[in-house]
This record gives sequence, structure tokens and C-alpha cells, in this order.
Amino acid sequence: MNRRQFIAAAAVGVGMAASAFADGCATVPFETFNSYFVLNTIKPEKGKDCKFGVCTTREQFDALFHPAAIMFSKQKFVADDYFKDHAILYWIEWGNTPWQYTVQSVEQSDSDLVVKYARQGEPSETAYFAPILLVGVKKTALSADGNVAFQLKGK
Repeated sequence: MNRRQFIAAAAVGVGMAASAFADGCATVPFETFNSYFVLNTIKPEKGKDCKFGVCTTREQFDALFHPAAIMFSKQKFVADDYFKDHAILYWIEWGNTPWQYTVQSVEQSDSDLVVKYARQGEPSETAYFAPILLVGVKKTALSADGNVAFQLKGK
């Protein structure tokens, strides 16, 4: 994981053109997890409002996220043995909007993965949030020298 580059093609103006991934993409099977919150000790880097990356072990995952009970929603937790064959791609976005994320697709082009997602939410004037997007993929979809990008719909 140390050699892998991460690129956020969404949010905060950091990015690369989506067209860099457009040619020859293959769809990658994925699943999402909605029953976690980011630990209070995890903060964005100075001057940033997001954090993203890949967890390939339970220890990495547990250092960032904690299970949460969600009312009126079917909960989906990461199984204890999930990281044997899978990895979790994560996106954390701090701010005054409690975003609800929807993954449209995960695509692979050569060694690069692109998570294409949409979001919706209403800003709050009195609260601060850290909504997260957790996407599980098979480890075989990851490449040691590839990029992982999160691309917001319409960007």
C-alpha cells in the first residue's frame, strides 16, 4: 500500500480529468457499508476537508471507523474475515453538510480504480459532520502501482 498513489478526482478542486480513466474501463463488482462512523481522533490534514484511502486489513479499518447503529436503515457491517479477500476504499468529507452518498460504479482502467458517486444533502448552520463512503472491492482489483480515485458525479 505504501507504493500506491491516491488521487481524489472529486471535491476540493484536487484532481485529474475524468477522461484519463474513460477509455477501456471495466466494471468492478463492489459493495457499500453504511453502519460506521469515523473516529473523533481522525481529522483532515490542515487546509483540507477530506481524507481518502484504502484499508486492506481489519486493523487499518478499525483505526479509522467504529460501528454505529442507524435507525430506519438496513445495517451492513464488514465481516470479521472480509479483509482476507477484500479491501475497503474510503472517502471522508468534513463540513456542514451530512452527505448521503450513492455509488454509481467502480471502474478499472489498466491498474487504476475509479469510484463514481453522487451525493445529496442539506447544509446545516449549527452542526459539523464527517460523512463517510465505504466501498468494498476484491483485493485482486487493486494494483500496487495503481491509482484510486473518487469522482463526484458531474465533476
